[in-house]
Amino acid sequence: MQLTVKEYDPIEAKKERELEIKRRRKQYKLPLSSEIREEILRRCEILRYEGDASIMSNYYESTDQELVDDYSWVLDSEHDDHLGKPYTITI
Repeated sequence: MQLTVKEYDPIEAKKERELEIKRRRKQYKLPLSSEIREEILRRCEILRYEGDASIMSNYYESTDQELVDDYSWVLDSEHDDHLGKPYTITI
């Protein structure tokens, strides 16, 4: 097994981030429907409760554009198994 480490390039990372934001803005038109907005917030709340540091404490105060830019990744299908279902806590 051979591991290749790619050197971090901040300029390339910024370009990739801008392309990702552009793609997400096309996918989720502004203003967000109340259904999509509430689902982003619900999934963020689950992740925040679980201690995910990528969800800021003020995510509820985010504008629609900030939600799309910063948190719409929670709607990706790869997260549906974990976040797509109702979240229950058993004590």
